[in-house]
Amino acid sequence: MLTTLKDWVPSILFLETTRACEYTCLHCRAESQPNPSDGELTVEELKSIVDEIVEFDGERPEIVITGGNLMLKPGIRDLISYISSKGLKFSLSPAASLLVDYDFINFAANAGLSSISLSLDFPTDNGAGNLRDPRHSIDLIRQISEMAIKSGIRVQINTTVYEGNVNELPGILKIIKSMGISTWEVFFLIRTGRAIGLNDLGPKEYMQVNSWLADLSRYGMNVRTVEGPVFRAIKAIRSISPEILEGPLYDKLSEETHRLLGMKVEDRKPDLPTSGQRSQFRGTLFIGSNGNVYPSGLLTYLAGNIRNVKLKEIISNHTDLLDWKNSGSIKGKCGNCGFLRICGGSRARAYTYEGDPFASDPMCLFFDPRST
Repeated sequence: MLTTLKDWVPSILFLETTRACEYTCLHCRAESQPNPSDGELTVEELKSIVDEIVEFDGERPEIVITGGNLMLKPGIRDLISYISSKGLKFSLSPAASLLVDYDFINFAANAGLSSISLSLDFPTDNGAGNLRDPRHSIDLIRQISEMAIKSGIRVQINTTVYEGNVNELPGILKIIKSMGISTWEVFFLIRTGRAIGLNDLGPKEYMQVNSWLADLSRYGMNVRTVEGPVFRAIKAIRSISPEILEGPLYDKLSEETHRLLGMKVEDRKPDLPTSGQRSQFRGTLFIGSNGNVYPSGLLTYLAGNIRNVKLKEIISNHTDLLDWKNSGSIKGKCGNCGFLRICGGSRARAYTYEGDPFASDPMCLFFDPRST
């Protein structure tokens, strides 16, 4: 039985304000371009979306304003002020550029900005596996982070992990910690947009990276994953099938972390992330700069367009996918796994590899119908 609209609203709603960006990063989901396109939503149209969000039943979502580089959207301050005036919680996800200066940070802080996320995918600016434009420098990320922290804004670092940078994760971690940042959101590559030509991790490596990430709470890190939902079940999986989480990559990452941070994992043993930590997370919704609505920025399953259909109706027509925890729509191994409600597999990866957002996640090696 599908849930009703009244029962489901996203926890996070992404507003892509523009695809304009001065950078041409190799993995860009948005396939950014130098200038705004003619068909982008206007600020007035974006405000209308905000008005629809205000009318949602129950707990309203947090709005994440993103791009492209949102700083290139004409009228971006007007939009931020409008969202603030409606009492909605909001965050920003800009490209690290000189446009994110002290004046803008101060404006955003006064408007009630909750957090800002910046991307870092390699521990040097010119590494062979670096996905970002070299102008998107570590020094610039550090500068913006310092301004935000001084203004009382929480900062998180986003990292996309793939075959070309997986061995560099401990070095990225060291830089994040040196910035005084404790929140790390790790995106597992989904081959969409410009990332279509990049090499993904294999299933064994995917499981081992998630196992290593689970250890990082011992180093004072708050780790979240995107398209790595098995992370939320790692503690339980270790008690059932520890062998699928072990291997040379896990050992290498652990040893390098110890070398860089000067502490063995065994030296500190707080609880690992538990399966229930995100049990209240309802999911996401992504509205593209042209009005197209998707379950997320990496799941390119088109649900509708905001210019043609009201947001409430789009959600109501797709609760089988948006509220997959309760809809009973997930098939195969994932649909029959005891960890369905806390993991559920990557819907974006299922759609990319299998052409079906309800299919099993081809990257996960775990299955135990008895697990709860």
